[in-house]
Amino acid sequence: MLRNKKAKPLCDLINRPKGVFAFGVASAIDAIAAEKAGIECIYAGGYSAAGLRGWPDMGILSGPEMVDHIRLITKATSLPVVADIDDGYGSVHNVVRTVTDLLETTSVAGFHLEDQRYPKRCGHIAGKEVIPIDEFAGKLRAASDIRNHLSGHCIIIARTDAFSAAGATIDSKIGGDIDEAVRRGIAYLDAGADMVWCEFPNADSKSAKAFSDNVRSQHPGAFFAFNISPSFTKDMWLRSELTEDSLASMGYKFRFATYPALLSNSANTYTLASLFAREATSALRGLKSELSGHPMESFMNTVGVSNYQEFEKKYNPGAKEKIEKSEGFKEHQA
Repeated sequence: MLRNKKAKPLCDLINRPKGVFAFGVASAIDAIAAEKAGIECIYAGGYSAAGLRGWPDMGILSGPEMVDHIRLITKATSLPVVADIDDGYGSVHNVVRTVTDLLETTSVAGFHLEDQRYPKRCGHIAGKEVIPIDEFAGKLRAASDIRNHLSGHCIIIARTDAFSAAGATIDSKIGGDIDEAVRRGIAYLDAGADMVWCEFPNADSKSAKAFSDNVRSQHPGAFFAFNISPSFTKDMWLRSELTEDSLASMGYKFRFATYPALLSNSANTYTLASLFAREATSALRGLKSELSGHPMESFMNTVGVSNYQEFEKKYNPGAKEKIEKSEGFKEHQA
């Protein structure tokens, strides 16, 4: 029996002609908001998990911390969640532990594992290195065996950072080590990955097409993941010809933005805090006016206070009377 009921729906979404886009969240409340907004799939990345704690994505977060972070997000949404488990947090033993914990304690529909050397870092932070192909292929085989035992439909995405890692051989036309990236993409599919992701340093269509075309020469019909990254500069996106349709046509059936919620939340918090620093009561009046009629206007509704109150009434003697005879949010205000 398939334990994870969210995994097969992700497969169905990816198998559509255009595939699916996953929105990157930093917290459970982000996932709730994204689901309300009509997003079909959630991405839980290490960049956001580290950033939520005020850290850079540079290998500081531990495996158990990341699994716990993912667990909170998967519990908050009915949508399929694809999660980041970085480099597996160590050797093949750590990969086995991480994947086992992930699949036994969360309802992730998919996860990705990368070939960086410890200490790993965000693919868009300079200084990354990659481990040998055969070493990472071993990690993938171990992850695949655990996946097949615990949750057969869970998707494994293999990420390579070889295109722009330290020591890469730069192709003058493509702008990165496309040959090494392709070699790794092919090897990782051979090792049991369902999909491969090449981390590119920019939003360039030439490199995206070269990677998918060359990998498909050995794996016809292979699917790919693409990071629609907030780390790419505004100018990169202005120059880029990439669209979701063009990416899908190249085989990039799983597209995701790693940390838009984290970026937006921090920027909006700065703006709002600046207003509160000037005059708090005026700032709050402005905020309440701005949110009037917004789907996220009532945080009480967003987190389901009424549902919890109904639970109290059912199981806690006297709860109904206490709720009705006290001031504060009640079901009729929902």
